[in-house]
Amino acid sequence: MTAGGTTETTQVEPFTARQEQLLTAAVQVVGESGLRGLTHRAVDRQAEVPEGTCSVSFRTRLALLTALSRYVAGNLSDQIEAMGAVLPEPDEEAGADPAIDAAVELLSGWLRFPAGLICMAELGLEMIRTPSLRTAFQPWRAHMVDVVQGIVERGHKTQPRMRAEAIVASLEGVLISALVQEHAVRDDYLRETLMLVVHGLADMELPEH
Repeated sequence: MTAGGTTETTQVEPFTARQEQLLTAAVQVVGESGLRGLTHRAVDRQAEVPEGTCSVSFRTRLALLTALSRYVAGNLSDQIEAMGAVLPEPDEEAGADPAIDAAVELLSGWLRFPAGLICMAELGLEMIRTPSLRTAFQPWRAHMVDVVQGIVERGHKTQPRMRAEAIVASLEGVLISALVQEHAVRDDYLRETLMLVVHGLADMELPEH
């Protein structure tokens, strides 16, 4: 993840180059040490800047967490939007498989940057304990559900939103489990598992409401 951004509906100041440098370092810190290891000093060391630099930009731990959530969410949203823009047109014969392949290509990129994926997962758990982070972090997930819903709708299934929500929830677990696989098989594991999840949940009979 190399570029900052925001998916918040309220107007916010863009990150400065220095802040992006610090937040890039923060992603690496969380990837290596978890949120427990995220301190201003640890970020300064990772970014190779004078001690105290991070605390000047983000004065409290909550300010650092909030900025990190914005930064990660912005990057994820940008990547998901790019994926949605290049999804192939529906094809009756191929079904959703070409769209799934496009999704796998994006997600494989996430697997090649484990620190970013770990940071995403850590922040996802942290927003349960710190609800204020949800404003910054949840919109990217809603965006992901939108894209998956578009894939599900290609199969003309009922309740596509519910199916998309279930697929994204499953996908979050699949991505984490893929990280514990050997590097050589991660992409194949992701593709095969994602195919099973998408087809299984897309084809499942759902009760009418």
